[in-house]
Amino acid sequence: MIKQYLILFMFFLFIGGCAQKISTVDYIYPDWKSRLEQQAQWQVQGKMAFISTEQRQSANLNWQHDEQYSDMVLTSFIGTRILSLKQNAQGAELEYDDNVYTDRDASMLLYRLTGFSIPLDNAAKWLKGTVENDQANYDEQGRLKSLIWQAHNGQQWQITYSDYIKQDGYWLPVKLSLKNNKIRIKIQLNDWQLN
Repeated sequence: MIKQYLILFMFFLFIGGCAQKISTVDYIYPDWKSRLEQQAQWQVQGKMAFISTEQRQSANLNWQHDEQYSDMVLTSFIGTRILSLKQNAQGAELEYDDNVYTDRDASMLLYRLTGFSIPLDNAAKWLKGTVENDQANYDEQGRLKSLIWQAHNGQQWQITYSDYIKQDGYWLPVKLSLKNNKIRIKIQLNDWQLN
């Protein structure tokens, strides 16, 4: 009987030790927003849904970004690549339907080929929630709740942030939606990796 209790005690001790190692540090940098703004190299995975009056499409999202380059890949739920959109200082390249297309403007290229619009100019700012403008609203922690984003093509977007996660000393958005008069885009970000 004592042997069984000892085994149970060791088991719970082991489980408790594992739980301690898995737990994350619960802190936020006092200047988290400016640090996050400077964080130019990151990767995020999640889901994206495009909702319009005519159709609704959803996909898995994998977005990699650094100082020189951005690569957004959308895949179906079974893992089939829908498109890959690469951007650098020279312009954009879109792999779609087994063809490669190029343009100076990534948003226009995406819209021309898929019919879906998304404000890709300076997307790192609104995706990370580090935008500062006169039409932005913040919560008590200084996190964006909503803002009006003016894309360089003139489109206005209402961006709403509904959830954040504490990670690596930052508040990172995990649920946001973008809306203009033609489309709504819902984004859920499940896995941020900052370098």
